[in-house]
Order: sequence, then C-alpha cells, then structure tokens
Amino acid sequence: KMSQWQARSKYTATASLCNTSGTLAKIARILGKTEDAAKYKELSRKVADAYCSVLTDGNGKTKEEFQTAYVLPLYLNMFPENVKAKAAENLVKLVEKNDYKIGTGFPGTPYILFALADNGHADTAYKMLLNTQCPSWLYEVGKGATTVWETWTGIDENGKPHESLNHYSYGAICGWLFGGVCGIRYADGVLTIAPTPDKSLDWAKATYDSPAGRIVSGWRYDGDVVTYEFEIPANLTADVTLPDGRKFTLAPGKHTV
Repeated sequence: KMSQWQARSKYTATASLCNTSGTLAKIARILGKTEDAAKYKELSRKVADAYCSVLTDGNGKTKEEFQTAYVLPLYLNMFPENVKAKAAENLVKLVEKNDYKIGTGFPGTPYILFALADNGHADTAYKMLLNTQCPSWLYEVGKGATTVWETWTGIDENGKPHESLNHYSYGAICGWLFGGVCGIRYADGVLTIAPTPDKSLDWAKATYDSPAGRIVSGWRYDGDVVTYEFEIPANLTADVTLPDGRKFTLAPGKHTV
C-alpha cells in the first residue's frame, strides 16, 4: 500500500516536470537553440495536459485533494482558463476547512499565497498569512523564533524542539511579501508593480535592491483611503496596476499616488 507521501508525490513530481521543462525551453530560446526550445515547450504543455486529464476530474478538482495539489498547477498556469477559477475556489475551500492554517510542504509553500491572491482570493491569502495557529508562519513568531524552522512545529506547544530551527525553506513566504503585498515583480528587464493592500495590515513597504537599482513600493491606509509610494530606478519604467483597476506607467523617480 502506498504511503500518503508516495500517493501525493505524483502530483508534485508531475507539476515539477512541467515547470522544469518549461524553464529549459526558456533557457534554450535565450541560447538560440530553437529546436530544443520548441521540444521542451511542447513537453511542458503535454505534462500540464496530463496533470489535468489524469490527476483531476477535468473541471478544476483534483482527485486527491490537498493544498499543494492545487497550488502548483495554479501558480504554474497548468489549468485551462475555463477551469482555473474553479480550481482556485476548491483551494479556498481546503484552506477554510483547515481554519486558514498552512497545509503545504517545501514544494507548495513558496507559491500558495500567489496562487490564492493572483486568482481573486487575496482576502484568504491574508487570513493565512496572519494566522497564529499551528501550523503557520506567525506561530513561529509567537514562540519567539528569530530564524525559520524546518518543520511547522519546530518548537511544540510543550516547548520541545524538533528538527532544524534554522532552515530557510518555509521563509520563502518573503517572496509574496515583496511580489504580492507590495507587488514588485522584476524579470527580464521588465518591472511591474501591482500592490495588494488589505486592511488587516495598516501599512506595508518593500525595498528591493535589484540589478537595475533600488525599487520601492509601499502603501498605507488612512481610513478607507490608500496612499501608495513608489520609487523607480534610473533607466527603468514601471507598469503599475492598482486594485481599483487603474493602470499607468511610472518614469524613474519617487511617486505618491
């Protein structure tokens, strides 16, 4: 009989193959190896199709339901557009059922809040981010952690330590603090900023010393009014999207909106 880990690994391994083959296609394209680029792009597409046809019901519900089974295909854009919203709703149901506690391991943790917020469920992402029950990020903080633990119960309710207490993996949540809460996303020389403010936080501010220079994005609530502050480095522009739908391009310099 397969263990739970073995049963679930086919989900994470299949998503990983989709991701790595897609990444390899991008590398091949940059290196000018067009034949390899086409080959691995097609492999990535076929693996995504296999995930949806073999491991889901074809309508956005995985045959075995656990958070990472939804997180990876949502984050990696493996679901067809017509079922992506349903898959995101199914992930939300799992999170709600689990009292907004984290239910992912190393493969899914970096991406779960992206998977939620980028698919219309930022409120759920914030509830998970700010949860203090075990397992959660703030459970560690409540236990006095000054490092990130290898396991969610690194120091249990009785004060007993387990495994490594200095292990980065679950700290990958910082990626969403920069790329989701403050909305800074810089890749291939292109800067987009799409902050996700929420009243559960009064304010947030992120500073990223990128290869192109310092990028800053912050927001602060004053009642129902949100004030945004941005700093764009020289020789770069930023395509900004605000939650109310406004879109504009910012030139280098400091801006208040």
